[in-house]
Amino acid sequence: MPLVKKILAATVLALLTVLGLSLTSRPQAGPAATGPRPAPAPARADLAEAVFAMVLENARTAGMTLPEPMGLCQACVAAHLGLPGESVRERCDRACGLR
Repeated sequence: MPLVKKILAATVLALLTVLGLSLTSRPQAGPAATGPRPAPAPARADLAEAVFAMVLENARTAGMTLPEPMGLCQACVAAHLGLPGESVRERCDRACGLR
């Protein structure tokens, strides 16, 4: 009988040890760290449309009449309103086919 008590005591001790190890090795789930979230950046297409709308608005404000649909050369000139003529020619030479 003393041998059975020793075996039972050793088995219980082993089970408690395994149970204790399994409980301490689990990662603790908790709330995620919440910090300030950055504002979502617009998609590239949305950004391009917004810039194009601003260019059109600036051209209309400056009194420039733009046909529908607008050509690439006209869009380039409208985007560079307010710059000296030489700068506009340099920047838009590919769009306008200047040589």
